[in-house]
Amino acid sequence: MKIKFYILISLFIVSCGGGGGMGDSSSDNNGGTGMPSDPMINTFASTASSVSINTSVTLSWTTSNTNSCSASGDWSGTKSLNGSEDITLDEAKTYSFTLTCSGASGTSNATSTITVEVSSVDGSDIYSEDKASYCKDPINNSSSYWIENFDSNTFNEDIFTYQLGNGFSASDGSWVGGWGNNELQYYTGPGEGYAKNYDSITNTTENLFIEDGYLKIQPIYNTSNVFQDPYCADGSCSYEWPHTSARVITSSKKIFEKPSRITICFKVPDGTGHWPAVWMLPQGFIEGTKTWPTDGEIDLMEARGRVANEIGATLHFGNSMSRVMINKAETVPNSVNFHDKFHSVTFEWQENSIKVYLDTQETPFYEESSDSTEFNSNYYPFNESFYLLLNVASGGDYDTFGVDTNMYCHDEECSNLADPDRGRLIIDYIEYKSID
Repeated sequence: MKIKFYILISLFIVSCGGGGGMGDSSSDNNGGTGMPSDPMINTFASTASSVSINTSVTLSWTTSNTNSCSASGDWSGTKSLNGSEDITLDEAKTYSFTLTCSGASGTSNATSTITVEVSSVDGSDIYSEDKASYCKDPINNSSSYWIENFDSNTFNEDIFTYQLGNGFSASDGSWVGGWGNNELQYYTGPGEGYAKNYDSITNTTENLFIEDGYLKIQPIYNTSNVFQDPYCADGSCSYEWPHTSARVITSSKKIFEKPSRITICFKVPDGTGHWPAVWMLPQGFIEGTKTWPTDGEIDLMEARGRVANEIGATLHFGNSMSRVMINKAETVPNSVNFHDKFHSVTFEWQENSIKVYLDTQETPFYEESSDSTEFNSNYYPFNESFYLLLNVASGGDYDTFGVDTNMYCHDEECSNLADPDRGRLIIDYIEYKSID
C-alpha cells in the first residue's frame, strides 16, 4: 500500500500549481527537489503586465535561502531579499525586469524575469459589455481536435488521475511535505479512506465534482471533522488534516504536444490563501525520466485568491544550480474580475515559441521563445510532450498573506458561504487543437 501511494505522488513545483507560476511556484499553478540551502525566488510580480505610458507599477518579490539580490534589465542596483518598488514607466515599449539572488554558499543563483508592456492603447474594450463569461468560444477548425466540456457528471478517469497526499518523495528518498511549497492541504481522491465521500460511480469526491456542466475543485477547511489520512494511521507522519483539496493530472492518458492551441475557460476562488493553478509538466516526470527544473514547467494560469483582477503565467527551466523562471501577470478591470466572471487563457504552442492570450485578445500577454537570452546558457525544454495538471492549493509560498479560513468552504455543501462557488475553482471547458 505504501509503495503504490508514493508512486502516485509527484513533486509540486514552486512556480505554479497551487497550485503551481506568477511567482516561483508554479509554480506548481500553479517547490523543487533541491537542498534547502539553494537560493529561491518564491515570488516576483508586477501589479500590471500591460499599462499606458507614464503609469506606475509596483514590483514585489520574496526570496528564501538568499543573502544578496541584484536587479538588471530596465532596473538596476542591489535589492533587498524581500521587498517592493514603485516604478514609473515613461516609454512606449516592453520593459524587462530581472531579479537575481545568490545563496549563502555563493555557488548557485536564482533568477526571475517579468515584463510589462507599455503603450497608449487601452485593451479593456472587450470588457465594456457586462457578461457572465469573456472566454474565447470553442471552435472545431483544425485537423486534430479534442474538448472536455464536462457535460457528464462522471469525472473521466480515462483522461484524469487523482494525486493524493501532502507531499512528494524526493530523488534521495526523503519525504518533502507541503509539495515543496509549505502548502497546507491534503489532496483527496480514490482509495479506501482517501476521501471522506468518494463516489465510485461518478469518480468524484467532496473536493472535486461536476455540477451543471462545470468541473469544480473545492478546497475545504474543517476543524470539527478533520480528514484522517489512512496512510499515516501508524503515526509515521501527520494524520489529521483540516485543509483538503484536489489535484488531478493527465499524465500518460492525455498528452499535449506542439504545434497546438490549448484553451481553458475558468473562474477562480475568492479569499486569501486560495492558490488555483492550471499548469503542465513534461511527460515522463512521474516515471522519473524527466526532472525539474531541467525539463521545464509551464504555468498557464495561477492566481492569488486575495487578488481579484490578476492572473499570471510562468515558465520554469534551468538546472539544480541555477533555476530560472520567467513570469508575467495580466490584469482585467475590477468590474470583470476573475472571481465574478469566467475568463480563458489560450496557450499557443509552436516550435521554439510560446504565447499566452487572455480571452479574445489578439495580442499575447505572455510571449517567449528559444531566442530569449535566458536560453543562451540553458536548455530549452518546451518542444517536448507535456501533461496537464489542475489543482487548488491552500496557503504555501506563492503568497505570504496567510489563509483566511472564513473564505473557505467548511463542509462538502459549502454551507457557510452565501455563494458556494466563491470558494471553488470552476472550469467550463478545456479545448486542445492542432495548429494546421
